[in-house]
Amino acid sequence: MSKKNKKWPPIDPGTAVMTTQPNLEKREEWTDEGWARRKWGVRGTIITHHDSHGLCYDVQHPDGTVGCYDPSELEVVT
Repeated sequence: MSKKNKKWPPIDPGTAVMTTQPNLEKREEWTDEGWARRKWGVRGTIITHHDSHGLCYDVQHPDGTVGCYDPSELEVVT
């Protein structure tokens, strides 16, 4: 596996990220409620990760709400 595609170790809590765009190939993995909590094109902060059903991240948005994202839907920002 190339370093670019490496999913482990996860992104650390407190890391700033930008949400990119929905990975529609993953749509069936999210409930409608989970899908509705996600926001696109916003800066946020990683709160934690989950890995029981594949790696995903809880991200706090600027308005205080939280959405869960697949790694392919995030970019680390500085």
